[in-house]
Amino acid sequence: MASGQWQALAEQFQVICPSGGGPGAGDPSKQRGQASCGHCVSVAGLQGWVQALLDQGITSFRCPRCPDAPWLWQEVCKLGLFSDEIRAMLETQILAQEGTRASYRQCPRCQHLVQRLEPGPLRTPCLLCSQRARRLCCFCWGCRTDWPDASAHADLHCPLQAALHDAPTIQAPRSSLHSCPSLRACPRCHALLSHTLRGCPLVLCPECQCSFCYRCLELSRGHVSPCPIADRQLVCGGMQ
Repeated sequence: MASGQWQALAEQFQVICPSGGGPGAGDPSKQRGQASCGHCVSVAGLQGWVQALLDQGITSFRCPRCPDAPWLWQEVCKLGLFSDEIRAMLETQILAQEGTRASYRQCPRCQHLVQRLEPGPLRTPCLLCSQRARRLCCFCWGCRTDWPDASAHADLHCPLQAALHDAPTIQAPRSSLHSCPSLRACPRCHALLSHTLRGCPLVLCPECQCSFCYRCLELSRGHVSPCPIADRQLVCGGMQ
């Protein structure tokens, strides 16, 4: 969506409050919240704006007045005062959109979505759980297990699991690999592989020489076509 359309929608729903008056309570239609960028936001306007963006397949948010200031989903939910029911409905829409895997995960504690903008440390804080517990609550971005402190989680497969989960699907309608994940792990040694989209689905791992089908992940010996597309692989013991 062009920035002009984005801002026009924000104006339509009156997301940004006029100058003067800080965060407050009372009439829901007049409730305000202060965003991390400093602007005051209308709770009612934000809720309508978020729904309008999601209806158009937009799953990232930024301040309408300072477009370089991203609003993480955690902050949007806090500003919008979403009930658990409304938040769950909106998050279902987010998960239904192609391309959200790399930036959204469900917290294993509360099952609500946590967003991050760029790859980084696997230990990921959940704002909602932290607020409820009144302490920092984190989980592993790779395997989605609880990660209470920095020294309590050491599964070396977690970065691999994150890469497999984040990989987009192959969009090549004329290929037998259409809708397959764009990354697979070798069933024997877990080396990451991608397919050239040329030739048949059978691939040979350059690390251990294991031959397997990129679609169904079965070993080549005894493989039968046609075969179903296997789900994304779970290589980490803690994956939920």
